[in-house]
Amino acid sequence: REKETQDVLSSEMKRVTDELELEYTSKLQNELAKMKSAYAKDLEKHGSVMEMLQGNLELLSSRLEVSQTYECGSKRAHRVSAAALALASKLEDGEGAAVEIAALKGAAGGEGVIASAVGMIPPTAEEGVPTVAELQVAFDQSYNVGRQAAMVPEGRAGLEGQLMGMVFAKLSVPPSPEAVPTSEEEGNVTDGVLSLARKYVQVGDLEKAVEQLNKLKGQAAYVMNDWKSKAADRVSTERALKVIKLECALLNKELV
Repeated sequence: REKETQDVLSSEMKRVTDELELEYTSKLQNELAKMKSAYAKDLEKHGSVMEMLQGNLELLSSRLEVSQTYECGSKRAHRVSAAALALASKLEDGEGAAVEIAALKGAAGGEGVIASAVGMIPPTAEEGVPTVAELQVAFDQSYNVGRQAAMVPEGRAGLEGQLMGMVFAKLSVPPSPEAVPTSEEEGNVTDGVLSLARKYVQVGDLEKAVEQLNKLKGQAAYVMNDWKSKAADRVSTERALKVIKLECALLNKELV
């Protein structure tokens, strides 16, 4: 009888123990599941924060790069513009610009539109290229000498011929630029070329004046060559300055 009672108690103890173990195991699993879920949420939250921080860092790096690029471009644009302004001032006044040309070359570098434009500037610009106004004044004297050369009779290149040319030039009336002779039958073609060139010089169109003077031959071409060379240098200088100013304007516009 006592043994049966003991067996019943043992069985009951085992049942209670199993139930308690099952209950605590279930509770433990639930708690672990909750902890895992909370940890996963925290991890996801931290991951989002890290992604946000990474994105902000990349954005800041990008902005810093843009800022540095802008600053570098701005400094270069200002340096080039300042050098170009100094050069333009010298060239437009007909002054020697050796230092300013070298400065712009250094600021612009060896390549690019501005570097090419600087290469268009004639070597005489280092000492000074006459201005349009100065060339207009100088043309009158060259024109008179050119007409005298045009009037020298063919085959009379000596002193006598020169004197005859001076007399004929003084006594004759220059042809109108609107009706210049196109052949010797119509009149002195060289005199007509000089009249057209004079017309273009008076209105400041040196390029067309040079085009006309390129048609001259013989003694007239020789006596007009010095003025023509200076005028051609001024034309090249003005072209180069136009390109340089335009490119500087574009450089500064890109920074706005």
